[in-house]
Amino acid sequence: MSEMQKYIDLFLTHCKQQRRLADHSIKGYSIDLRMFMEYLESRTLPITGCSQVTKETLEDYVGGISDKYQVKTIKRKMACIRSFFSYLEEYEAIAENPFHKFRLRLREGYKNPKSLTVSEMNRFLQAVYSDKFAVSAVKHLSRLRNMDKPVLKTLNGNFFWCRDSAIVELLFAAGLRVSELCGLRFEDYDRMERSLYIKGKGNRERTLYLENAEVLAVLDNYLLMRKAVETDHSYIFITRFRDPMSAQAVRNLITKYSNIAGINKRITPHVFRHSFASLLLESGVDIKYIQEFLGHSTISTTQIYLHTSDKEKRKILAAKHPREQMRYNRWKKKD
Repeated sequence: MSEMQKYIDLFLTHCKQQRRLADHSIKGYSIDLRMFMEYLESRTLPITGCSQVTKETLEDYVGGISDKYQVKTIKRKMACIRSFFSYLEEYEAIAENPFHKFRLRLREGYKNPKSLTVSEMNRFLQAVYSDKFAVSAVKHLSRLRNMDKPVLKTLNGNFFWCRDSAIVELLFAAGLRVSELCGLRFEDYDRMERSLYIKGKGNRERTLYLENAEVLAVLDNYLLMRKAVETDHSYIFITRFRDPMSAQAVRNLITKYSNIAGINKRITPHVFRHSFASLLLESGVDIKYIQEFLGHSTISTTQIYLHTSDKEKRKILAAKHPREQMRYNRWKKKD
């Protein structure tokens, strides 16, 4: 094992035990650091020791990946490597941290986050609720309510339709990250308070309230079926193998219903989160509340939703500018 690999393993253990990062964050760190280590070892003059990495090494690495990844991805990868070298510096494994002299200079044009319009969201929900299992699921639920502590021995289309509809409704109604949705357990849902306890990025906690009757009904119907399924865990959303849902499994079902709805744009679970924020902002909700709903640590992250399209800017100026309210018009023909 090389010196670099040894310290990477120690760093990942530190992130898990001391910083208590989520498993998917640890996995991302591992991938980014392995990629950096492979680059160092593939150089004409290979670098195997952490102390051999310099500012120039980092600049060369960024130059080598700049045409392969988007700016935000490069920034994320370099943030991971920066964190690793800060750890090495703290534990005196290196004499000098190369990041003290390194500046990442990357720029990209602003892109509005992808979101769904109200019309598109209606089409998406219509695709979900027109599923062939929708009618039979309602009948199946009525039977379950009359059973004493039922146990579902097989998971059929009725179960998965209820699951899928609950997932879609929660993504849009609560603006959840896909990792937050997959991490929900029975104890995180308070039916009396109509609330969800969320543990988000950086272990930040927040409570979200579900006020829409349709969303509550869909979630309650699914939970009735889910509690009838015996598993060795308490995760709310499960696969046909009774394992907790993965982020990729959620992405797959979103893609399925997107194709059924015929929406001509790439829709991911995160698009529902963007739609949640954008539509609330358009409805006049204060951005501070939206920050709390989304679980952003700083309002600067939430402010990306303040950017509007050129079309929207034209519409606002045409309708709201005070000059439009003034009666004098030099070019208007007089009677």
